[in-house]
Amino acid sequence: MSNGADVPIDLASPADAAAIAALHAGAPPPGWPESDFAAAAVDANRALLKATNHRRICGFALFQFAADEAEVLAIAVAPEARSRGHATRLMRAAFELCRERFTACIYLEVAETNREARGLYEKLGFRVVARRDNYYRHESSASETALVMRLDIARSAVDPEISSP
Repeated sequence: MSNGADVPIDLASPADAAAIAALHAGAPPPGWPESDFAAAAVDANRALLKATNHRRICGFALFQFAADEAEVLAIAVAPEARSRGHATRLMRAAFELCRERFTACIYLEVAETNREARGLYEKLGFRVVARRDNYYRHESSASETALVMRLDIARSAVDPEISSP
C-alpha cells in the first residue's frame, strides 16, 4: 500500500480526461464532463495535475490562472486513496507551478461544512477572506455557504511545509 510519497504527480493530458471525470463524478458538487477536463489539459491558462498509483489516477487538481492570481477549480482524491498525502502533494505541486508563473496568490471556494478540505487548506496556509451564503445548491438538501480562501504565494514560499498567518 502506498504512503503517497511514491505516487508521482504529473501534468495530465487529454487522454487522462475520462479517468479524471470519473473520479470527479464522485466528489461534491456533481462532476464535470470529460470534455471539460480534456480541454483544461491543453489550456495555457489552466493546469491539470494528476496523482497516479499503479497506472491508475487516484487524485487530481485543476487550477486556473489569470494575471498574477490562480484559482483552485477542483481537487479530488479517490476514497480508497485518501489520508495518504495525495491532496497535499497535489497542492504543493500546484504551488510550484504558481511560483513558476509568478502568481502572487491562490483563491479557492470550499463548503463551510467540508471540515476535511478546510483542514487541508488551513494547514497549507489558506485563510478565509469571504463568505458566499447559499452558494452551493443541492437538489436533495439545503444550500450551503462557501468560504472563499486565499493563500499568498510569497508567504508560502518562505516555508513550504507550513505557512503562518
